[in-house]
Amino acid sequence: MTELKMETLTCRIESGIAHVRLTQAERGNPFDGPFCRDMCDLSVELSCRDDVRAVLLVADGRFFSVGGDIRSFVKDLSQLSRIVKSWTADVHMAITRFQRMNAPVICAVHGDVAGGAVSLVAMSDMVFAAEGVKFNAAFSMIGFCADSGSTISLTSRMGFSRAKRFLMLSEALEAKDALDVGLVDYVVPAAELNASAEKMAAKLAAGPTLAYGAIKRTMLSARYQGLEAQLEAEAQALAELASSEDAREGLTAFSQRRKPEFKGR
Repeated sequence: MTELKMETLTCRIESGIAHVRLTQAERGNPFDGPFCRDMCDLSVELSCRDDVRAVLLVADGRFFSVGGDIRSFVKDLSQLSRIVKSWTADVHMAITRFQRMNAPVICAVHGDVAGGAVSLVAMSDMVFAAEGVKFNAAFSMIGFCADSGSTISLTSRMGFSRAKRFLMLSEALEAKDALDVGLVDYVVPAAELNASAEKMAAKLAAGPTLAYGAIKRTMLSARYQGLEAQLEAEAQALAELASSEDAREGLTAFSQRRKPEFKGR
């Protein structure tokens, strides 16, 4: 087992799962300079480790995350543009790495989430939410546009028009409504949230990690590539996977009518 402790989060790596926990409960786990740096550093660490086959993201406290730290914003409004560019440089790179790494990201949302944190949740590969949790767009209500990949993650999950309405009207969606529009994948009773997310993380960690990574990356490129380029990207990714131990194990196990034992190699 490996344990990492940072200023705003902790990470415990055990049995192929990186258990990431936001720990600024008394502040609502806000997006600020330290948090954005920690997320960037964490994304480097986890994306470079072969023993990380799934990532489970949770948070302490009443809120999952309140989003951008408004108190930091108003301390010196003349520096707001500098703050935005500095923080997004780190958190945007973190989100990019998590999107492109092989290990699937599972998020368990136990409390309300707002602003850029909604995108952090939506960028996850599987999202579990407790009943009654609210997802607040929040950007336009303070005169901001969306960041943290919201224009990508929300559009992909909710559809273009629904995501635009969510952002422009600074809507708040309860978990059941978020499920209906695709913002989350599963809604469960609060008492079952952690166990449900852990079960999914364990299932994915035992799966074909290389295939998961290829699926994630080819789904990303499908958003901007033309037909011919995307088909070739799929062919190249599949050809690369075909030489992996996991692919050979998967084919052999299927032909032998047994459960495959994937190693992420």
